[in-house]
Parts: sequence; C-alpha cells; structure tokens
Amino acid sequence: MSKLKKQALCIASVASNLDNFNRNNVTILQKLGYEITLAANFHSKEDINSQEKINAFAKEMRTVGVHIVHIDFARSPKKLKSQVKSIMQVRKLLKRRFDLIHCHSPICAAIVRAEANIYRRKYGTKIFYTAHGFHFYTGAPFKNWLIFYPIEKLMSRYTDVLITINKEDYKRAKYKFKAKKTVYIPGVGVDTDKFQKVQKTRKDMRCELKVNDNNIVLLSVGELNGNKNHELAIRALAWMKRRNIDISHIKYYICGIGNLKEYLEKIIDEFDLKDNVKLLGFREDVKDIYNAADIFLFMSKREGLSMALMEAMASGLPCLVSDIRGNRDLIVNGKGGYLLDSNEVDEWAKILNNKLEEILNSSMGTFNKERIALFSKKKVQGLMQKYYDNL
Repeated sequence: MSKLKKQALCIASVASNLDNFNRNNVTILQKLGYEITLAANFHSKEDINSQEKINAFAKEMRTVGVHIVHIDFARSPKKLKSQVKSIMQVRKLLKRRFDLIHCHSPICAAIVRAEANIYRRKYGTKIFYTAHGFHFYTGAPFKNWLIFYPIEKLMSRYTDVLITINKEDYKRAKYKFKAKKTVYIPGVGVDTDKFQKVQKTRKDMRCELKVNDNNIVLLSVGELNGNKNHELAIRALAWMKRRNIDISHIKYYICGIGNLKEYLEKIIDEFDLKDNVKLLGFREDVKDIYNAADIFLFMSKREGLSMALMEAMASGLPCLVSDIRGNRDLIVNGKGGYLLDSNEVDEWAKILNNKLEEILNSSMGTFNKERIALFSKKKVQGLMQKYYDNL
C-alpha cells in the first residue's frame, strides 16, 4: 500500500491573501511532499482583486494539484452571521486532520487556531501563523490595543510557529506572547530579478504616460483607501501650488483601485491638479511604470512590510515614506530616502519643494537596490523551508 501524503492547509480570510502571499509557500510545501488545500473566501467582493483574477488563481492552483475550499470569512468582525457560518465551515474542514496548518489574517487565524487546538493536542497538528502586521503597534489607536492585543496574546498559546514580518512586531511577540516559537521573516520576499527585466524602455513608458524629459515623475502603488493615505501627497502638491510654487514639471501617478477613487478624483479637481495627478487604476505593467518614475511616495498609516515599497527599492527608486513600523525596516533615513510624518502635509510639501533635485542627484536609488537583497524572495524561501522542514 502506498504511503498517504502529508496534508497541509493554507488558510486566509480572502483569496487575494493566498494569491499574493502564499504562492511560495505552496511551492515549498509541495517540494516537501505535502498535499495542499487552500481555503479562503473565494467569492468576496474585494477592492484589490477582481472575481476574474480570483477565479484564475483558483484554476491555476487546481492545475498543480492543489485543493480549493471556499469559506465564508468576512474581514469585518461586525458581520456576525458570516463569522458564525465560517466557524462551522472551518470545523467541518479540520476533520480532515491536517498535519500542518498555516493561517493568515487576524479573524481567520483566531477562528482556525481555536478550532484546530483539539487536533493540535490529540494528533500533533502543527500550527503556523503569519502576522502580516499586527493591528496594535506603537502609535495605534487605543481600540486596536483593546480588541486585538488580548486576542492575539491568547491565541499565541495555540501556535507552534508565529511568523512576524517586521522587527517591531517580532520584539513584541517574542517577549509578550506564548507561541512555542516566534520568528522574524522579512515578508514574502521580492523577486529582485523581475524588476531588472522590464518590457518597455524608460523612454517608451514615459512617452505612454505623456511625460517629457523635464518632468519629475512621482509614483505611488497601492489600494485607494484611507490607510494608504494617497490624499496626503495630493494635499502636499496643493500646499505648494497655493504658495505659488511652480509644480508644472511634477507629475504624480497613482497605480491602484479602491473605494476612495471618486473622493480622490474630487479633491484633485478641487485643487486644480488634473495636470499634475493621474489615477492609473490597476496596471499589469507596474514594473515598467516603476522604471519610468523618479521617486516613490508611500504615505501609509499602517503597514506590516510593504511589497510595493520593496518593489520600488528593487527598481532602484529613492523613496519618501511614512515613518511607521515596516517602512523603518526597509528605508534607511537619509540613505535610501526620507522617513516622514504620515499626518504632516507641510513636511511632505517642504521635502518636495526643497529636496527633489538633491534626491534625484543622489545615490539613494542605488542604495535601495543593493539593500533590497536582504529582503529577496530567495532568502525568504530559504527561511520558510527551514521552518517547515524542521517539523
């Protein structure tokens, strides 16, 4: 009789998490001899992934022998009906007695770890949890600490390997939580080679964007939501314009979709910045747009470890970023760019007014391109394989 394969489950609230952050894990687990199931909400209406993209991801995974299971997870804890339904679905799924479960997303991970604890104690199921940035952090709203901190601390007791992706989270989890093992892995890793192989030349891409040689191109990549804080850069440009500072040579492009699209369009129009600011929507050619840009702007209020920022660094761009957890791990202030307050419009405006030429003539982009090797996909895969294999 042939030996049954070991069973692994990767589970997250929404399918985009599995698509964006778990492809490498699937490859590693298959190499280690696991049969894999991916579970998430594959029918949620997401701002960042269309249903077509989710369906394509599910189809791709099935072609390589991965099982797909839909769970009615909701991102919001207020959707009680969906949460109760997802608990019942998870309970049924876990009867398959997986050897390894790797969970993501706070609500999903709490449900899974609570339900899986009986199997963990009875059969030795190993539970991994990747925290893609705790909702509590230095400077976080009090309600985040009140709600999420005690839950994460309790659930850590039911965790064999707790993976953190930035140093602030690692220190807090290491010394305050009760996971069997707490480790730091720098995100999911960025494919540094990918950003050296652009499809279009810088000149061609800038021509497509209607940018001339005298223009300075500022770029942001990220979902159009409150956390990504694109409004800050728009208001910084408006601040300059109100003071009669010439910004005709500055072009600011934002790649991404989301629920604030109409609002951002409204303030762009209100500040008369239609010639300076363009919303490019979702783009398949984002690496070519990085290549066409001069400086990357990243104003997020909260991050774990941003893939967009790592991609910008791999593309050799100087970066102006918010001074928050995660960003501090990536950007060395004054060498790869500047860390700035995510609430201070005038601070960003003054940098854009006074430092642009200095940044463009600096070696900041080269510094970032060399530094990003510390966060490479190859390095992260090696660490993940080590922790999986140690089981």
